[in-house]
Amino acid sequence: MCVAFANAQGINPSKDLKNIPEDKIQRTFKVSRDSLRKELWLEVEKNEIVKVCIDKKVKDWKASLKSSIFNDSCLVLQLPTLIGVETLNVYFSDVKISHKINLAVGMKYLDFKNEEVKLGFNRKSNKFWTLDDAGEEDPERFVSITGTYLVDKYPVTNCELIQVLWDSIPATSTYKNPQYRKMHHEDWFARKMASTRNAYCAAHDTIANTVTLYQSMVYANTRSIREGLKPYYIFSVPDDLYLYEGFVKKAYIIGFWDFSGTHNTINIMVTINAKSDGYRLPFYDEWMMLARGGDKEKKAPWGSPATPLNEIQKYARFESSYAMEETSDYISEPVGQLLPNGYGLYDMFGLAAEHVLLKDNRFIGNSDHPSVLKGGELSYGFYDVGASGVGAGFRLIRNIGNNAKWEERGF
Repeated sequence: MCVAFANAQGINPSKDLKNIPEDKIQRTFKVSRDSLRKELWLEVEKNEIVKVCIDKKVKDWKASLKSSIFNDSCLVLQLPTLIGVETLNVYFSDVKISHKINLAVGMKYLDFKNEEVKLGFNRKSNKFWTLDDAGEEDPERFVSITGTYLVDKYPVTNCELIQVLWDSIPATSTYKNPQYRKMHHEDWFARKMASTRNAYCAAHDTIANTVTLYQSMVYANTRSIREGLKPYYIFSVPDDLYLYEGFVKKAYIIGFWDFSGTHNTINIMVTINAKSDGYRLPFYDEWMMLARGGDKEKKAPWGSPATPLNEIQKYARFESSYAMEETSDYISEPVGQLLPNGYGLYDMFGLAAEHVLLKDNRFIGNSDHPSVLKGGELSYGFYDVGASGVGAGFRLIRNIGNNAKWEERGF
């Protein structure tokens, strides 16, 4: 059997649309009508062709994606090439209202209901240890979490960043320092020149591991705007143009490391829109929760830093370099090639350290920076200093409805 794609309204397919053989359908989701009494979430991959079937006859479907009615209860969909949320509306003949199915493209849907998770076990990366170090800076503890999250299944890839920030990447660098041009820009210019606007992005493209903290925040805002959400980050020029990076009056001062280098200030102020439930970087405790993936015993997904290398390499590869290092060899490898953690998240360790935002200046070794880099070492607890000019990787999260509630349970 072949399936022809219809338009977004789910009407009969046009004769000139390409037929899709049934064996090209990669997954089938079987959905009960009873489950549609509340919003339903399905996790799908980018570019995937899926079939959604309801256990009752469907009167009509509404979707913004390429789609085709397969039979009286099934719809075939072509998923988009960028991460995001897509929506199906399902209509039955005995009711006038529609039922919503949300498609989390390239993301995990995590609905925590008073779930106990373990936080803590944190010290500076061993490259910063000294004989004067005190004990752990963030003691182990259990907390309960209630909240609904969307989390990028993989770190953001080069193709995704180029496509989403296309208009922000100029043709040539305006940075005068040649080292900065190499560190932050030349590779992005080359990738953009080799790309086409709105081009296909593979689900397992190479990781974007030379992204500054500011660029990752701009990307988060742009993704929110694409889905009609309020941006999470608000940028403004501080009154004092030479403020150091750090925390000021419920705001952050971070390095103004964008793609242009033409602005008159070295740092920029970032405040948070408390009413936004758009995409953002994870805060530290959120990253720790997500990295553990429900684990309450181990020091890392594979056990401990002393685990044999062949076991560690089932979960992580530690061959990438930070873009801060004076080398042009920033290894950028495909995402999602190894085992996921307990929450189904890939590459929480290895490939590249990830930008993670702090709510307070809790770490002595982080020199007042408002972020740290996580995932670049062999344990949940290690971090690297989060100087915002460092090129690193990142993934985004979204707390739907800003409904997350945390409660300490002690240890």
